[in-house]
Amino acid sequence: MRPFLSNAHTHSTFCDGKNTPLEMIAAAKELGFVSLGFSGHASPGFESAWCMPAQRHPQYMQAIRDLQPSTQGVRIWCGYEVDAMTPPELLDETREADYRIGSMHYFVARAKAPQADGRPETLRQYLDEVFARDGLALARRYYDILAEFINRERPDIIGHFDLIRKNAQKIQLFDETSPAYRKIALDALERIFPSGSVLEVNTGGVSRGYLPTPYPTLELLCAWREMGGRVTVTSDCHDCNLLNCAFDQAMDLIHQAGFQSVLRLGTGDRLWDEIEVE
Repeated sequence: MRPFLSNAHTHSTFCDGKNTPLEMIAAAKELGFVSLGFSGHASPGFESAWCMPAQRHPQYMQAIRDLQPSTQGVRIWCGYEVDAMTPPELLDETREADYRIGSMHYFVARAKAPQADGRPETLRQYLDEVFARDGLALARRYYDILAEFINRERPDIIGHFDLIRKNAQKIQLFDETSPAYRKIALDALERIFPSGSVLEVNTGGVSRGYLPTPYPTLELLCAWREMGGRVTVTSDCHDCNLLNCAFDQAMDLIHQAGFQSVLRLGTGDRLWDEIEVE
């Protein structure tokens, strides 16, 4: 299997990453990467602990772009991860980036809101109080928010599509192998296909020990391929030591799903280069 030598979903000390951009680039060089994209959490949209203040956005973009001349063969791209709960009018500034990852984390737009990937006890309380303990209703709400957001904003990349799986077993939200849940997820995938966005195969849940497999599931990847969708591989990296964590597993899933090629951040002026899986 051909190694995947890039990552578009990278967080640095500009938001909640452990490493500076220079440290991330050094790790990328060690791995033989040909390109690397930074995707700082944009504000507003994320809790302040996880994102950069809005006033730092220009500094972030300038700092990342200023790194390019010294990267010695690693093409650097400057992006944002934007959240579905951010009001559209507050996303204008992020459109100046090279690319955007669109993700769904929060169920409501307020401080300390319940998160799909947050504290299990907070999500459990939200499930009990708002959805009368109906985990499938919560999953449907998750995918409705995500689909509406992706179709409205048309980000370059769809972030961790089935993130709702992270806490599913831990707090018994639903059985992710059940026909009822699978239909909800597949229906949402079909709804977002017209956006033209690229679906990431995200290994962040594996690298942090939450899940044994990347987002999304093999079944969803197979459906995406049948629709004609395109994919890339990302590690949702917050630690330079995990920059390519489980990339072989992700590429194997892509191969199993029947994809002949995968998109990688470009080495020239184009955002994407297409490479063969084998």
